[in-house]
Amino acid sequence: MTNTPSYTFEIIPKSWSKRRKPSKDPVPVFVEIPDLVLKQQYFCNMNVTYDDYSQRTFYSRVIFNQLTEQWTVDGMHVAVRVILT
Repeated sequence: MTNTPSYTFEIIPKSWSKRRKPSKDPVPVFVEIPDLVLKQQYFCNMNVTYDDYSQRTFYSRVIFNQLTEQWTVDGMHVAVRVILT
């Protein structure tokens, strides 16, 4: 029996409309982070699948919010909340 925690990810919607002209960009629908370690400021790779079936990988940073006690992973273009299951 292994003691590895299991995670799910909730995609945090980002609104770029205040910074750029609105455009029809692909929407992220699935995120996988195979090398995730829940450690503040840890860097990992976030694999993102979009609604148009395209895929991208982002170099991402793990962040812990002490007020909400929530882990997030931010890849600049896509960010997710880590849900412990």
